[in-house]
Amino acid sequence: MTRFSFNGFAPSDLEFLKGLAAQNDREWFTAHRAIYDDGLKPALADLIGALNEAFAARGLPLSGDPKKSVFRIHRDVRFSKDKRPYKTHVSATLTRDGLKMSPGMAYVHIEPEGGTRPAFDPQTIDPLDPTTFPSAQEADDGYAGRGPFAAAGFYLSERPHVDAFRRAIVADPKGWSAVEKALAKAGLPLEPGDPVKRMPKGFEDQAGGPVEAVLKRTRWLVRRPLTGAEIAGAGLPEAIADFVAGARPLLDFGWKALHGVKIER
Repeated sequence: MTRFSFNGFAPSDLEFLKGLAAQNDREWFTAHRAIYDDGLKPALADLIGALNEAFAARGLPLSGDPKKSVFRIHRDVRFSKDKRPYKTHVSATLTRDGLKMSPGMAYVHIEPEGGTRPAFDPQTIDPLDPTTFPSAQEADDGYAGRGPFAAAGFYLSERPHVDAFRRAIVADPKGWSAVEKALAKAGLPLEPGDPVKRMPKGFEDQAGGPVEAVLKRTRWLVRRPLTGAEIAGAGLPEAIADFVAGARPLLDFGWKALHGVKIER
């Protein structure tokens, strides 16, 4: 028996986000907050619940909490020249342990098709979780304004994690090649990955080799754009789950690479 009934994001939900993009201030948000509280937030919670079921049906070890897995709509403006108080999208992650930014995730980003901003400002700073993952803003704000999408893979903010992923590629280049081929077959090319300009420390001997480009990455992600019809329909959880299933080889490779890696706090 299905516990969560997701019926799509209503037109009023998306109109709220459009309005917030046009009138991004506290007065407007307060006046229209009922739409957010009574429509948009519950719809996102239902989507997470439905994704939990769809992932489980496909044997995907990812899950989320309808409350804890959702990112705040309030922007962190402490270090940004852009002082708009609110994001113009809603988003959430699903991970193996349910923690919001655990390595290896599915990410869902909901905004109107076509985006809510006329242009992307790469200098905008908008942390997803500024307390423990200050660089994670790039994944969230970097796609904001481009329309709805789902992503899967490894957005890594800790150097030990990044280097462990790189070491796994060096240790098993054939295994990594198999991942790339599987993703290509599924029509899921890797995103640019925010590469560094020079060979990372400790990997200089790989310069000029077949894995040089992939070792310069700091993240390994695939993305699937979502259409307006998809986010408005009840089939969205299945569409996202099918996409994440296609990204499973990437997730499995990364989870194996990061197994046992400890982060000093």
